[in-house]
Amino acid sequence: MKFPHLKSLTPVVALATLGLSSVASAGLTYQGATCYQNTDGSGYCYGSMLGFREDATTTSYASFREDEDGTRSFYARYTVAGSTAASSYSCIPDATVSSLWNVALSTRGYFYVAWNTAGTCTYLRVSNGSNYTNF
Repeated sequence: MKFPHLKSLTPVVALATLGLSSVASAGLTYQGATCYQNTDGSGYCYGSMLGFREDATTTSYASFREDEDGTRSFYARYTVAGSTAASSYSCIPDATVSSLWNVALSTRGYFYVAWNTAGTCTYLRVSNGSNYTNF
């Protein structure tokens, strides 16, 4: 029995290894921005700071704030698809959401914030990850 020479197998092994390599998502950038308000005044915004900044409507933006007196708030400006004017969205966090506010102030990744009919932020999700590279 004759065995092929190791040097002749090297290109085949290298190509097979390349075919098995997984695709990396490093450098993937999430650029979403969305806000919605129900007729009762409750609503939500989600996306990333980059997504709001690079939205097709140049007036879109989002911010998490804390003033020196300790007042915390979320504010966004966004033009809903099909509309010609931007709308404003805002809320003030309840105690549970307020406990996450320091994280929200420095977020560069994905966020989701929801508010009730009284304009109180009742839900906050912040996700930072390597796919949020260009903030």
